[in-house]
Amino acid sequence: MNNSIEVIGRLKSIHNATTDKQLSEIFGLSKTGVFHWKNRDVIPYKEVCMTALEKGISLEWLLTGKGDKMETGSTAQQLTIPHYAIQASAGGGALVEAEPIEQHLSLSREWLKREGISSKDLIGIYAKGDSMEPTINSGDSLLIDREKNIVGSEGGIYVINFEGELFVKRVQKLLDGRVAVTSDNKNHLSIEISKHDLERLKIIGRVVWFGRKL
Repeated sequence: MNNSIEVIGRLKSIHNATTDKQLSEIFGLSKTGVFHWKNRDVIPYKEVCMTALEKGISLEWLLTGKGDKMETGSTAQQLTIPHYAIQASAGGGALVEAEPIEQHLSLSREWLKREGISSKDLIGIYAKGDSMEPTINSGDSLLIDREKNIVGSEGGIYVINFEGELFVKRVQKLLDGRVAVTSDNKNHLSIEISKHDLERLKIIGRVVWFGRKL
């Protein structure tokens, strides 16, 4: 198991931070942000992945201290993202770094560029249920861009937390400020959330790609 203090220590060395406060400021956290990571023994996967991407550092080295520190050769052409062992559509709970990571996915940077995906905050989760069929099936792996957490009038497919439950739905902001949440499967009801009730809705991120087993 990864030790959060050791991981944070490696982050400090890469960012030339000598104190928890300095590292917190680098990541745009409160002054006690890194202290709370240590206190709760939380591995800051988001910041680890961002550091690996921006600095060309091996994700394996950042997380475990093993292997080469710098990405070299073919690994430098890959972006490694965490895939969480959680499902969206019928499950409860928020999407947070405390959730278990099932595996890490290596994606080609060239492929991401061709797909127009430039985010530094990508994660993977699973879809569950039939509410988004035929577009998305139960068990599909979803690539989520957490930088895209604001819904516009053009809409899109998003992972959302609505009243404590995690869903993957089409979400669109309407002209009067309401937000429409719809399923592709017409057997499932759609809802509209008034602008006064939007605190019940949290946008986790936009689905930018999905894949499934044949």
